[in-house]
Amino acid sequence: MKRQQIIIACVLLSLFGAACARHAHQGPTSGNAPASMTQPIRVSAADTDAAEPSMAAARDGSVYIAWIEHRAKKEADVFVAELDGEGRIKNAPARVNPNAGEAKGWRGDPPTIAVAPDKTIYVGWTARVANAGHGTTLYLSASRDAGRSFGPPVKVNDDEKPASHGMHSLAVAPDGRVYLAWLDERNIAPVAEAMPGMNQTKMEHAEPNSEVFFAVSTDGGRTVSANKRVANEACPCCKTALAVGPDNQVYASWRQVMPGDFRHIAVAASTDGGQSFAPPKIVSDDGWKITGCPVSGPALVVATDGALRAVWYTAGERGSAGLYWAESRDRGQTFSERKLLAGGQVRGNPSLLADAKNNLFVVWESDEKEPRVLSVRLSTDGVATPAPLADSAELPTVALMGEQLLVSYIVTAQEQRSIWITRAKPAA
Repeated sequence: MKRQQIIIACVLLSLFGAACARHAHQGPTSGNAPASMTQPIRVSAADTDAAEPSMAAARDGSVYIAWIEHRAKKEADVFVAELDGEGRIKNAPARVNPNAGEAKGWRGDPPTIAVAPDKTIYVGWTARVANAGHGTTLYLSASRDAGRSFGPPVKVNDDEKPASHGMHSLAVAPDGRVYLAWLDERNIAPVAEAMPGMNQTKMEHAEPNSEVFFAVSTDGGRTVSANKRVANEACPCCKTALAVGPDNQVYASWRQVMPGDFRHIAVAASTDGGQSFAPPKIVSDDGWKITGCPVSGPALVVATDGALRAVWYTAGERGSAGLYWAESRDRGQTFSERKLLAGGQVRGNPSLLADAKNNLFVVWESDEKEPRVLSVRLSTDGVATPAPLADSAELPTVALMGEQLLVSYIVTAQEQRSIWITRAKPAA
């Protein structure tokens, strides 16, 4: 699918300063890296082009990683593996898609992974539709043997005509329900129909806004409910986000396109397991007017105290460009004033998690002269200084294993990508 990928080049300002010692990615960790960090470990096999990692932790502390292995002729496969306490793969990776080469993914839309209370591992992924141009199908796959194998996938989108279904998110509730949200173009007219008279050059780079759809599985991923439209006029290249609270309240989030081409983060809440959603709420009026998609969606998490927290990138007239955060303590009805987490431009989607003490950990990709992965610990007392995790690195994602953070990312060398893991113990 032709995306207007205005992928924002990243220049972090003096906030990171000289205190941010570099973690050079030359196999072992460089000597000036933070003492709490470990040597990076390569996850993907040698001589493969691997990208789009995502991770999820189970209640017992085990962590699973999913990624896409790309091959020639646009063929790709989704793989999943369990990680040991050092971040190494425990068993041979399992292919999720049953038909070799049918998967599809790109840096803005990696596979999604979540682990249920009964240890079932769920993976959301997209497949190419043969002879359908940009058409994709969204699937849900499940593993009931710790990721060693995956059963037949279940089709999530219930429309039949080829269309794009992507920028998906996945979450599992404490009661075991599996929720999925995604951007859907089943009702979106092609640019030639929606914008008659546009010249060919502009048409090739234009893309109409999408709709947000939602579905739920109540039987362990064996079937999926009828699809529900949650919103329209969603930014077409910004990934959706889902979070579920300890009370099973569901939150869906996306970047909403407002009149005048202002683009802000929206959140809609459901108290009945996704059967209905309250009207969406804008998290923050950032005053960001941009005729194009920043390819950077929100991240959500619900802390153990029930507070909903959102992290997102924005620019605009109301402040400097950077990562911001806000919270809601009334189940998504209102949000606090936004606070700056880190200044500078951000590339891609931030990754966010909360620990048992309700500390937040955010990992994201910046770009000075080259891509760089940084992290920050956000406590109830304020914001810690961002710390570097890896240089020449992209697409970070994070999971918590015991008292240590596992951060995965990709490194590109000689036009081939590989996936790495580093571990860091959070500051006290």
